[in-house]
Amino acid sequence: MKKRAVILLLLLSLTLCGCGTGAGGQDGHTPQTEAPEDQTGNGLETEESEIRDGRATQAVQGGPYGELSILIPAGWEYETYLTDSNDRGSGLYGIHFYPENVNNGYIEIAYIDSFGVCGTGLAEKTVTVAGNPANIGTYDGHEYWDFISFGDQYEGIVASTYFVDDWWSGYEDQVMDILDTVSFDKNIKEGGAYIYSQESEISEIGLYVALKKISPTGATLVFNQYDPDAPTGRLQYGNDFAVELLKDGEWESAPIVVDVDYGFEAVAYMMKNGESSEQELNWEWLYGELAPGEYRIRKKISDFRETGDYDTYTVYTHFILN
Repeated sequence: MKKRAVILLLLLSLTLCGCGTGAGGQDGHTPQTEAPEDQTGNGLETEESEIRDGRATQAVQGGPYGELSILIPAGWEYETYLTDSNDRGSGLYGIHFYPENVNNGYIEIAYIDSFGVCGTGLAEKTVTVAGNPANIGTYDGHEYWDFISFGDQYEGIVASTYFVDDWWSGYEDQVMDILDTVSFDKNIKEGGAYIYSQESEISEIGLYVALKKISPTGATLVFNQYDPDAPTGRLQYGNDFAVELLKDGEWESAPIVVDVDYGFEAVAYMMKNGESSEQELNWEWLYGELAPGEYRIRKKISDFRETGDYDTYTVYTHFILN
């Protein structure tokens, strides 16, 4: 159970387990942008005229898989969030929106690179939202739906409900009108994102490694030791690492920009069992600025018992850049 809890926290932006979606997320709001207050609106007219007349706002959030946007009408508020944001719900990046006169609850429209649902009591139906096929899922027969997963050109886009019980009945139609304005442009990509892979975990030592703050020149490695009893000694790692590029379906070393022999300082950083730690990586000196593509970082981890008595493991963390 400890292992599952840690991995679910790490993969919050990657996988939504549909059980109890309506109970997740944040409890309050800190609006980024307030929509104009001259009308409440009964559905959405053309986007251009509403924006031009000041009756709606275009909410836009870019990310590594495409640019997500949605029309927010008067009487509603919204926040956008980036990859690595502390305010995200289940998505990698996206938009939260909610009626301006409510204190709790929101709808999230987000990109999730690996969406799945679980549990019993799930009812689903297929509809069309924003001109694309979508699957609506509701658990346990409650009034609001839990998720809407889009297909075709909008695959990866998921809408979810959070704490909407108190106000859903008066706003359901408006929520669907807003979702009908969703746009996802895969031609506009920016930033980097961690990609879940089984290569990121070493179950023998109870270790899971992820990435955050990804850029063309560096990233932050996050080591999570979720099973204190798994290592036979003390887990440790050094400064050394390697970046590999996926090219034509095969992994190869990323091009090195230095033309002299190089090396890494021989140090050992100890991990605490059952805790997480981080290491900042800057690879600009070695690889320069990485071009857009899919990469993985190769890192060695040692289970150190005493001098001359240790086991060495290799872990990989995958990511994309745009």
